[in-house]
Amino acid sequence: MSKLEEDKGIVYCNRVRLGNWYEASKLEEYKLNMFLEQMKKGDLMLARFRKMSDNLNKPTVLTPSSGSTSFGAKIALLAPYVPASDPPSEDKKGLLLGGRISSNEIVYSQDLEDGCSIVGLAELEPAQKNTFVIKSADYCDREGETLKYNQEFLLSLSSSIEKNKPLYVRYDPNPIPGLNGMFPLVLSKHPVSNTRWRILPVQGPNTTRFEQEGKPVNVNTDIVVNHCATNVNLGINVGCWSMGFYGKVCAPLMKTCLDVYGKELPNNVWQIYLPIAS
Repeated sequence: MSKLEEDKGIVYCNRVRLGNWYEASKLEEYKLNMFLEQMKKGDLMLARFRKMSDNLNKPTVLTPSSGSTSFGAKIALLAPYVPASDPPSEDKKGLLLGGRISSNEIVYSQDLEDGCSIVGLAELEPAQKNTFVIKSADYCDREGETLKYNQEFLLSLSSSIEKNKPLYVRYDPNPIPGLNGMFPLVLSKHPVSNTRWRILPVQGPNTTRFEQEGKPVNVNTDIVVNHCATNVNLGINVGCWSMGFYGKVCAPLMKTCLDVYGKELPNNVWQIYLPIAS
């Protein structure tokens, strides 16, 4: 019988150990143990995503109002006239300002923290990620006082105040265009001058801002959100969208956008979104 005919009778199966079988079996055992350990600690990506979803999408209750808003109120900032989808759709408008966790940040944190970016969100239901509290900017206790036009304030994330680690919406002027990336607004734990904002009335044909200064800021009415340190208005960059965990998000814009008549364009117009008390 030839050598070739002898080899035809040899049958290999999974019980036959060839090559680095010992190293391969130990590696599979190590991977299985690591998987079980990560599952216990909640370090798997699916577990991280579920924890992040619970933290960011937990429903909140905005402070009811009979007309005006005040310091200490839980609010949401709505841009009512911008498209809420990409490509834009006429029957779907309105974006809420809210926090975002990126794919890199979810690895070490499943909740909004210092340095997380602020974006425009298409979901209009109040949640932990898009609910803010109006805080005093002059270190005085103004809890319950009515917020007035041109009065400085801090915009703090509601969930961070509940944890006694307040985070404030911050804008740092960018001396080099493009250095800050797509999202110029971030959450910061430091209440510095770059976290101060003020509300201005929308320019109208029959009224001026000087006439409105000092009057209470009403909810669900068109306003302009102005950055005190740079005197530029907060807006929405309707042509700049990015993919997030829950769909596309829109980038904010720090730029005063005016038409030929000196009136703010729709992407610079906001509303303090609050339920009206009956």
